[in-house]
Amino acid sequence: MKKKLWNKPGFWISWAAIAGLIAIFAFGFSTDPKKVPSPLIGKPAPDFLVKQLDGNQQFRLSEVKTPVVLNFWASWCVECRTEAHVLEAFHQKQNTSDQPLTVIGISIQDSEENARAFAQRFGKSYFLALDDPSGTIALDYGIYGVPETFFIDAQGVIRHKQIGGVTAKLLNQQKEILVSL
Repeated sequence: MKKKLWNKPGFWISWAAIAGLIAIFAFGFSTDPKKVPSPLIGKPAPDFLVKQLDGNQQFRLSEVKTPVVLNFWASWCVECRTEAHVLEAFHQKQNTSDQPLTVIGISIQDSEENARAFAQRFGKSYFLALDDPSGTIALDYGIYGVPETFFIDAQGVIRHKQIGGVTAKLLNQQKEILVSL
């Protein structure tokens, strides 16, 4: 007498493998990539030295004594266009604040010409720079897309990472946290 297909061990092993793959895919697709925690949270921010996009001024992160909003952006990034106005408005408020934050923008995977045109188009007046051609700064921060923003306290420790565009509400919430530390 022939064994029925479902009585064979290979049949159930195959179904178990298929069910396992479905479970893995279901978990992967249900995980929001914007909620993935950064391993840099609570650790010192990687230091860097950059030259200003429009000028000869240099900036070294470790020399800043205020909290920092470090934004990674690119001229080709659609979401960066939306957050450009939000970041600029926040930066302007810092000029008159009794507890100012320093806003820094690092353009990655971009040409100097395109980054300058973007900055001019969106009226960016805070310190802007280009990452080097090999993307050293972006690699040090584990950037895998733009925009991404890091909130760094006055002691140089990363306290929060935002994947995707920032909002005025988020900037103000993070400022409250950073100045209270």
